[in-house]
Amino acid sequence: MPITLQKSTESALVQWSASHLSNNLTINRSSESRRSTLYGISHKSGFTMVTVPDSGTKRIQGQVICRIMGNNNNAAPESDARFTVYVIQAAFINLPIRNLLVLACTKSVQIYELDGTTNLHIHMLDKNNTNKTESSIYARGIAGIGQNLLCVGNHQGEILVFNIPPKGNNIFLKETIHGHQFGITYLVSNANLLISSDTSGVILIKNIRTMSRINEIQSINESGVTSLSMWNNCIVASYANGMIHLFDPENAQICGSIAAHARCINAIDCNEQGLLASVGDDCYVRIWKLSGDAESLQISHECNYHLDNSQLVGVKFLNLSRADLAISAYDSNDIIILRAI
Repeated sequence: MPITLQKSTESALVQWSASHLSNNLTINRSSESRRSTLYGISHKSGFTMVTVPDSGTKRIQGQVICRIMGNNNNAAPESDARFTVYVIQAAFINLPIRNLLVLACTKSVQIYELDGTTNLHIHMLDKNNTNKTESSIYARGIAGIGQNLLCVGNHQGEILVFNIPPKGNNIFLKETIHGHQFGITYLVSNANLLISSDTSGVILIKNIRTMSRINEIQSINESGVTSLSMWNNCIVASYANGMIHLFDPENAQICGSIAAHARCINAIDCNEQGLLASVGDDCYVRIWKLSGDAESLQISHECNYHLDNSQLVGVKFLNLSRADLAISAYDSNDIIILRAI
């Protein structure tokens, strides 16, 4: 039976509006130990979030302003552009040992406690070894792997792997993984694989235990990958040309394709029930149903939902076993909740 979405009156308002960035929405879902949901979006040099209790009572706002220290570790003047950074991607990361807020920015990677109140670590990106294919210095692509490792991509096509302690701020760069020739756009992982994409459309598949390359998916029509997700044994990739392609990681072959949007797709998300949600600059939210596996994949269209005059930049399932969605839109501070009815 097709899914019908209805806009909820319980939308989550944050302090600032969302910048036009791919995957500009992160959530920390409610759980048995934490009976509230955190929503967050990036806005220029800042990250703004709101905590919404399951009971629907008082909501808690929070903001993080990203800057780097000036000379001699003194606070840099706000008017000095040399010390201003912009948030390119943000993510709440749940590792078995610890929960974190990670901001991938121009010039740096910044790691905070989950609520953003304490800065734990700032890693400055290398200015001297710039990738000739990229004109700016940035971090993008965030994923947690194993018990205590945090992976963040950068403009040079590298993946920085940080060791995260159970508590305290003794965070350090464990290793740097090379492989991409262009800047990283997204990272996603499961229990066995780390998947990375870049601006040229190349996708690399790595074993998370050895970090060795298992396979490589070549660029399709030279359209850059904007977002990644995983379902069952399939890699799901969205592209700037509005297409979604699904791949078998074992042989790097396409096992399904969807002409999903008329304009650039900005974000996708999958849940455990095989539902795939996508949003783009064409103002549409779309949901697809995946069934089977990489060898016998079946795809059916379940739902369209149009939001007038809204370039949609983020989408997340509120619950991994249901179809309810959170949506963010460019230049809006309203995180829209869509309920499946």
